[in-house]
Amino acid sequence: ITSQKNGLRANVLTGDTTLKKASNKNVASEIATLPPFSPIPQKYRRSQFEEGDMVLLRDTQKRIKGSRVFLVGPLKIGNKKEVPGGILEHSNIIGKSIRDVVKTNKAGTGNGSLTLYLARSLYPTGHLHSIDINRDASVKARKNVTRFSRGIYSDCISFSIGQCSKVLDSMDITLSMYDGVALDMPEPWNELPSIVPRVKIDRYIVCYLPNMTQVLELIKQIKYHKIALATEQVLEIQWRPWDVRATVIRGKMDDESFSVKQLTLNDEIPDQALGHICRPSHEPTGHTAFLIQLKKIVHT
Repeated sequence: ITSQKNGLRANVLTGDTTLKKASNKNVASEIATLPPFSPIPQKYRRSQFEEGDMVLLRDTQKRIKGSRVFLVGPLKIGNKKEVPGGILEHSNIIGKSIRDVVKTNKAGTGNGSLTLYLARSLYPTGHLHSIDINRDASVKARKNVTRFSRGIYSDCISFSIGQCSKVLDSMDITLSMYDGVALDMPEPWNELPSIVPRVKIDRYIVCYLPNMTQVLELIKQIKYHKIALATEQVLEIQWRPWDVRATVIRGKMDDESFSVKQLTLNDEIPDQALGHICRPSHEPTGHTAFLIQLKKIVHT
């Protein structure tokens, strides 16, 4: 790669860098050889978290009251960190990249918010079966469902505790065929052999996964084991904050000696000069997860 400006020509060569000073007549030149580039030291490589690193984690789903930023570390395999949203395993953070999503030990039914949302769409003729491997979470969700809106959805929800495949394998398949399935777990492909036979033809399974590597693994496992599912779509869920606030339209103010900050804080902006800012905030768009929509098909 060469470039020339003001009589200087720089040549970038593999393993060496030279700088030549040339006259307009290209009669003579002086060559200065620079030392080769040194490899980047291991301590400056920040592509992935390693043992000994300190990590700042932020709750992106706003489910935690108070501070939503947590300092974890120094990272060490086998150590844990208890936060308001559950327990974080250090081993689940080691090897992750910046802005990757990590989860606590509380998933599945959770506090019942998604369960209630799905039950509301099924009410009053449909029925929802909620399975959670965490007993405490399942009990808490059942209480929340019972207390919500005087328990209007209680009769259309069944709760089971245990691993999804084990719960389903213990049930009579003729009595438990599903119109749809929502899976929130890190390795859903392990549960598909027990789930797919219980899903009706042309109905859907939706998986919630934080990393594209998990999405690819899911699709590979479906193809490798010839599971009767077709990938309908993969949808990325993004977190995009907006800046929405009142401001002053300067051209509509009679007096130029004013402070926009003070007028805004004191709520004293004149009606004729009141405007609003409404735009995406100036910060990187945050990623939360992927939704993978799978459709039950018949193998040919």
